[in-house]
Amino acid sequence: MKRFTYIFRGVLLTVATVVLCSQLAQAGRIGGALSGVVTIPPYEFVTYDVPFAAGQPAIVTVVGNGNTNLDLNVFDSIGSVVSGVGMADRKMVLTNVARAGMFRIEVRNLGAVPNTVTISTN
Repeated sequence: MKRFTYIFRGVLLTVATVVLCSQLAQAGRIGGALSGVVTIPPYEFVTYDVPFAAGQPAIVTVVGNGNTNLDLNVFDSIGSVVSGVGMADRKMVLTNVARAGMFRIEVRNLGAVPNTVTISTN
């Protein structure tokens, strides 16, 4: 089972890379792709409001420094939530945007030490 988990994780990361690098995926965020680095204190979270275009995929990824586990949640304007998938401090959300608007990205540090996180959108 452990071997299957590693293979599945490798396939998931490969698919994510292909999606992130494709032409279609570059059109989701209004204003173009965005990336930033933030240090999240222990047991705290950060939020960002990001506009996404209707009819395009919204892709959000977070990659931590390996110190702690992270949670990633993306909320649309009516409060629907999509939770990130991945392992430990590497999470991704991929969802189709039904209506344009602001989406709230929430990244939560689940550990007892700070975690420096890179947050990226398409």
